Amino acid sequence: MKRQINLREKIDNIQHTSSTINATIKSTREFNVELILEEDIFLDVTCSCSSKSHCVHEAIFLKFIDEYPEILEDHKKYYNKDKSLLNEDTDSILKNISKTKLDSFIKKEFKRNPKFKYDFINHFHHNSLIDKKTYEKKLKRIFNNAKGRGFSYSGYYDIDSLSKPLKQFMREDIKKLVNLKEYEFASKLLNDIMDILDNEIYLDDRSFYNAIYYYQDYSEILLDKKLSKNNKEKMQNHLDRFSFYGF
Repeated sequence: MKRQINLREKIDNIQHTSSTINATIKSTREFNVELILEEDIFLDVTCSCSSKSHCVHEAIFLKFIDEYPEILEDHKKYYNKDKSLLNEDTDSILKNISKTKLDSFIKKEFKRNPKFKYDFINHFHHNSLIDKKTYEKKLKRIFNNAKGRGFSYSGYYDIDSLSKPLKQFMREDIKKLVNLKEYEFASKLLNDIMDILDNEIYLDDRSFYNAIYYYQDYSEILLDKKLSKNNKEKMQNHLDRFSFYGF
């Protein structure tokens, strides 16, 4: 019969801080194990041994905590809710972190925590990676900023103010959407652009050559993808008109 381990004999020198429970694990040598938590919310466990992944010493300590719940009850006396990082405002934290640092942190977490990587990828695999309102607002702002004098009654845009930002939007933003496989949304934005420009590109076509050519290039990609019937028909109608006017 296998001799049952007396965990009380294995664990020594239990100490608390506001966010950790520390102890010494007696094995062939002594190792320091630290349980990181907020009140009774488990965050992580570490050990001073040389293991590159979670080790047996950590498992022993977690089993000990599980068998002696009074350890967690004792910890609540040391917990300071006002200093808890979990009570920090999430929006404020994210606002003050640069994209570079955030990307670096996520990559490190992917390597360190496979479960986090799985949950992250699984979530975004089923959810759009982009904020559609950001793109829609940007496009709307481009057109609003290009409304010429007398736009309210003429309906025409100031070409000089419109052509450059519109070209950049189609070259960079639409390309990003296509690369992210946001085909439906990319085709919608392209169709929105051509719906707005509808008559202007034929009155002053030279100024919109770039817009037309980008539209034609993207359509070759998008029409082979799974699009809604409405977007596909709109795109084909615009292409037919380009062809009719010699583009």
